[in-house]
Amino acid sequence: MVAAARPPVVDPPRPGAVGPRFLAYILESHPFAWGAARKAWAQCGVETRDPEALAALGATVARAVVEELPTPDRDLPETQPFVDGGTRYSQEAALLAHDIDGFFAREALAAGITDDEKRWMLRGIILTRAVDNKMKQLFLSSEMTYGDRGFQGKGFRSLGQEAIYAAALRLRRGRAFAAADDGTPGSSWRGDVVGPLIRDLGVTLAFVDDVAGDDTDGVQMCLNAQVGKAGLPHDGRDLHLGYPSRGVLMVAAPLTIATGTVTGAALAFARKGEDRVAVSFIGEGGSSLGEWHESINLAAVQKLSVIFCLETNQTALSTPLAQQSRVRTFADKARGYGIPGVTVDGTDATAIAAAFAWAADRARAGLGPTLVETVAMRMCGHAHHDDMLYLGGDPPLSFEIPPTPERGYVDRAKYAAWRERDPLARLAAQLKSEGIVDDRQVLAWQAEAQRRVDDAAAALKARPWAEPASAGLGVFQGSLAAHGPAVAVPALPASSAPSSPALRVLEAAPEFHPKGSTLLDACGHGLLEVMDALPQAFMLGEDIAPPYGNAFLLAKPLLEKHGDRLLNTPIAEGAIIGACVGAALHGLRPIGEIQFNDFVASGFNQLVNNAAKLRFRAGTAVPMTLRMPWGGLRRAGPYHSQDTSPWFFRAHGLKIVVPSTPHDARALMWSAVVDDDPVLFYEHIALYRDPKIKQVLPEARPDIPLGQAAFRRLGDDLTLIAYGAYVHKAAAIADALAKDGVTCDVLDLRSLVPLDWARIEASVRHTGKVLLVGEDSRTGSVLESIASRIGEALYEHLDGPVRVLGSLDTPVPYGPSLEDAFLLGEDHILQTARALVSW
Repeated sequence: MVAAARPPVVDPPRPGAVGPRFLAYILESHPFAWGAARKAWAQCGVETRDPEALAALGATVARAVVEELPTPDRDLPETQPFVDGGTRYSQEAALLAHDIDGFFAREALAAGITDDEKRWMLRGIILTRAVDNKMKQLFLSSEMTYGDRGFQGKGFRSLGQEAIYAAALRLRRGRAFAAADDGTPGSSWRGDVVGPLIRDLGVTLAFVDDVAGDDTDGVQMCLNAQVGKAGLPHDGRDLHLGYPSRGVLMVAAPLTIATGTVTGAALAFARKGEDRVAVSFIGEGGSSLGEWHESINLAAVQKLSVIFCLETNQTALSTPLAQQSRVRTFADKARGYGIPGVTVDGTDATAIAAAFAWAADRARAGLGPTLVETVAMRMCGHAHHDDMLYLGGDPPLSFEIPPTPERGYVDRAKYAAWRERDPLARLAAQLKSEGIVDDRQVLAWQAEAQRRVDDAAAALKARPWAEPASAGLGVFQGSLAAHGPAVAVPALPASSAPSSPALRVLEAAPEFHPKGSTLLDACGHGLLEVMDALPQAFMLGEDIAPPYGNAFLLAKPLLEKHGDRLLNTPIAEGAIIGACVGAALHGLRPIGEIQFNDFVASGFNQLVNNAAKLRFRAGTAVPMTLRMPWGGLRRAGPYHSQDTSPWFFRAHGLKIVVPSTPHDARALMWSAVVDDDPVLFYEHIALYRDPKIKQVLPEARPDIPLGQAAFRRLGDDLTLIAYGAYVHKAAAIADALAKDGVTCDVLDLRSLVPLDWARIEASVRHTGKVLLVGEDSRTGSVLESIASRIGEALYEHLDGPVRVLGSLDTPVPYGPSLEDAFLLGEDHILQTARALVSW
């Protein structure tokens, strides 16, 4: 039991001193305008706490300050090419006036916070500390047991940073914004969305505290994220809490995943014309990650309704500020993105509430994102276990911040200073000085919070662990992952059951014809059909918008009719993919483009740790498509030629499509976009304009589901398996072997995930011999993985070794003589096929 404690007395802020605060703000943000600001305040400043008067004061004071500034000479040279001195001066004067107006707007918002809102903030901060303490207690006690052993769980505390609860004060949250789920991702929530990280328990509680049900409530959800038992929030699948039905987005240990998702959510709001706001949270350490820059830059360029909160808490795990960044304040980074930035005391709930309300008002007015830096100190270890190192031992748990430790790696002088700014004690003292609460009320709220967390912990102890059988569920919609058959050798595996002969059918498709459409045309045609039929679909990527239409001019057919749904992005693959995820979670069907599939490496984190895992972690659909031109055979070198599909073949949660013909590309484009899981759509560049594979496309779009391979040839002696451009090489080999009286199945995989194992099995059972060929290097390839499975599951049906042929285990070389030597040649395939047939 955590003892309730009378908060220490903290000097409350002086409510009336607007002038000194204004001059201090100018000294912080525009120090060389301080003299002009002092004169302007003396002329027109008014000490008031009336919200309307404060709001009106901003424009008056801003104009007076600018008038007091000295103006530059008219004959100054350019400050940069085609920018004269007068223009540059006007730009900076406008920025100064904007910032002054923002200061008074925040002052007005702070003055307008009602007594009930102040009580709400204090009760929430008290509850946050109580939940925080209970998390630590559960870790220390191991009172949750799995089998005959205690389970501590892994968790993080927010001690000293609980005032972030106040950020939610004027955001749209609560039952009023919940809605009926119509099956569209994000449809059950109509309010603002937040992406709280590990120090933002307060924000999470502010959004979910009113959740109530027979088997859970908001406090239980927060505790169960650490405990990992059945039920909300994630049925034991993840410890990072998210609850999209109340606007809390899923975050992750790779910290900037949430930043990309939040930016995508705001992109969805903008495209749907909704005045909702998305809020990203990150610590000063996480802001060093490149994806944070990519996301905030994209949001700034598009003027999206995002609040980027950067929480400076003095230490990123053990790395101090000086080793993290050279900036004076992290809010200064905002200028580099052309957006406003403001620094507030992260222990002052009133200042935080006003700053977020101001930033949200700006966003709803269409003025774009804001960077809000909160400065506080983490008064606990990075995670529960780190208290031993950070503080030199596990601290006592109470509603007070523990005394300054005598050991540990914490900066003791900083700790002592920040302890005097305990956000709970600070707000309690302010409200008592204003006559809003008294000691009795504060103690009653502490007791109430303690009862709630004790009851929640007791309920979690009685709750069962997640069903082991559920571990394989939820990677894809309706899917079940499974271990291989657990049978003793040499007993035959379950796959020895007869396969269906009906699967070995030559797929009907248009003949190749010189007057047909190229694969490039077919991809564009497929996109046009998607955009015509699905208003929620849109495209984003580099150089895709009018007048260009993508690096290969593939999107040209869409420019006139759907140019407003083609969104140019900065060169930032992480931001593109993260934005796709966030938009997909909020009712849209984004079609992202990576200009060359090689560049997807820059967005790897967003793809494999965000898009791929979300359905498994949160049970939510992520209906996004990522188009990626790929492939060699064109003398383009190591960064415009490779096959990246093996990177994602085992990133469970991603579907992979690789069409080899115009007919299939058009049909599979539709299937990919309407799928409710993330789909990687690979388009082979060497096939884009290949005249030999042109096909006349039928008027009606054919239906080809994901996960269905196609037989291009049927035979009795050998199975040839390929995808992409090498399907056509495999077909050529089959035609050459036919002259020798050897007939082959040629199976075009088309989908790598889901893999059409049934057709692979049917073909191998029929021919007894299999050769897999592709342009990727053999080692670690998709084909090598399939070959391994064939050898294991179909061993008794094989009449020879399973052979895999691929390119050299090197990067793709540039020079024509080197690329020819690198790539798997048809002669090599033919010789291997003949040898295998003769086995």
